[in-house]
Amino acid sequence: MTTSSDAHRVNDAFPSGDPSCDLTVVIPSYNTRDLMEQALRTVEEASADLSVETIVVDNASQDGSQQMVRERFPDAVLICNEKNLGFAGANNLAFRRARGRHILLLNSDTIVRADTLHTMVSYLDDHPEVGAAGCKVLNPDGTLQLDCRRAFPTPSAAIYKLTGLSRLFPQSRRFARYNLSYLDEDETAEVDALSGSFMLVRRETLQQVGGLDEAYFMYGEDLDWCFRMREAGWKIYYVPTTQIIHFRGQSGRSRALRVQFRKNEAMAIFVHKHMRQRYRFFPVWLLHAGIIAYSLYAFLKPLARRLLLPLVDAALLVMGLWLGIALRYHPTLEPVIHAIEGLSRRLGIDVEPTRWLQPPAYSEAQWLLVYAAPVAIWLLTLALLGLYDRRRFAPGRAALGVGLGFAVIITTVFFFKDYNFSRLAAAAAWGCNTLLVAGWRWSARQLSGGSTGRLGRRRILVVGTDETAESLVSAVAAWHGLDCQLVGLVSTESHERGGVLGPYPVVGLVEELPDLVEEYDIDELVFTATSVSLALHHATARSARLRLRMVSGTVDRSDPAPDSIDALPLIDIRPGA
Repeated sequence: MTTSSDAHRVNDAFPSGDPSCDLTVVIPSYNTRDLMEQALRTVEEASADLSVETIVVDNASQDGSQQMVRERFPDAVLICNEKNLGFAGANNLAFRRARGRHILLLNSDTIVRADTLHTMVSYLDDHPEVGAAGCKVLNPDGTLQLDCRRAFPTPSAAIYKLTGLSRLFPQSRRFARYNLSYLDEDETAEVDALSGSFMLVRRETLQQVGGLDEAYFMYGEDLDWCFRMREAGWKIYYVPTTQIIHFRGQSGRSRALRVQFRKNEAMAIFVHKHMRQRYRFFPVWLLHAGIIAYSLYAFLKPLARRLLLPLVDAALLVMGLWLGIALRYHPTLEPVIHAIEGLSRRLGIDVEPTRWLQPPAYSEAQWLLVYAAPVAIWLLTLALLGLYDRRRFAPGRAALGVGLGFAVIITTVFFFKDYNFSRLAAAAAWGCNTLLVAGWRWSARQLSGGSTGRLGRRRILVVGTDETAESLVSAVAAWHGLDCQLVGLVSTESHERGGVLGPYPVVGLVEELPDLVEEYDIDELVFTATSVSLALHHATARSARLRLRMVSGTVDRSDPAPDSIDALPLIDIRPGA
């Protein structure tokens, strides 16, 4: 790994290139095979009127990424690393081999629009004072990724960001300075920094400033690079006349804690490297403390969200168990108990029904176990049935989970005689908890306009009729529908309306999506890479319960049938209710 000073060596590291090559697209890769395939395809489609070379630098992926590039994109230059060199290290390797007049940093989890490369290359050609430019970078749901244009984290900007003032006052030039949210997202503007997910850099800028600083393993290197460009006198521009879609963080989604650590590390490096000398009279340690505090908040926030539903259920289960025990020993049962006592005497049966009117004389620790153990069993059965994952708002499945938990509890207490004090109390708790745990989910669905009471049979529309859509629907048909009901397809071309693709009809056009969702009572929309940018905005205004996903690769019908459609290469755009 090179040091920070090594990254500033220029002429010997980065040659002049080939003037006949308009653009070198550099894509670092780490375990994003399916996403990278669609990124490479969209780059091919966007390269039609340019001389473009593509360099893929694979950081020791284990998911078949290297083989996929060799087989499906033989014209791409593939550099295979034996270990993960990080984002900066991978890009610097490609920079030393790049021939283009301009170099594009592009993430592997992106979709490039057909006009993007031409638009951005033309912009740099027409503005020789601009060293780097970035386009509009969108989330899959069509919203702007704020870090595609931003300011440097000066002490004041960092404080406004870390304290949340920038979020509270997004239109304030003072408080929203870091993410520049006060700017019109459709207006070209000079900015401090761009996102490394899409950054077009002039070769002369690269030669003067040097490559990315490899002290940053992951995150922050783009901010550092832009800082050095600005110090060297180059302008940096946000150009929203074209756009890409970025599926943020796909290569690190299974390593959330490590990713958060890398973000904090990168910000600490930037502050130490660039802010310490510039703001010598400002207590830089205060920024480091803020970074640590913000990282704790960022780590605990998703954890709190994941625990919210189990905590709600736990509170309701305790309440239901208390109600069950209270009903069992309620005074209104006294006449029934005395009648049983009289009948037993006449029959000569030696029982003491009157003791049934009094709850067991347990200690506090024993009562704690009486409540804690059944609640834990119920929570476990609910979790195993997916109530804290995909089916979190499924009332029928919640009722099933409470019933299964009740069966486990009755079976368990049979082996612990001291706690087998009343099956009637357990049965009453079963009824109460069914009403509470399933009831609140049913109410939430009704309030949100949800009508998806069918367990395991989601009604799906596929948006797009391209090769990817054809492979998906043919596979679903061959696998007899899996656990979904594929209603049909939605096309971007008017002449395809009323046609069929495989066994499924083309039921309408993308501009009709809101009406089609309502007419066919759709639970989920599945987009293809080519349709998502054209059709997504038609769907995002619908009810929040509508799930939106995208096919991230081809589906082979000859493969063994999976257990669920969720096992296919589908990426969540919006999870839905």
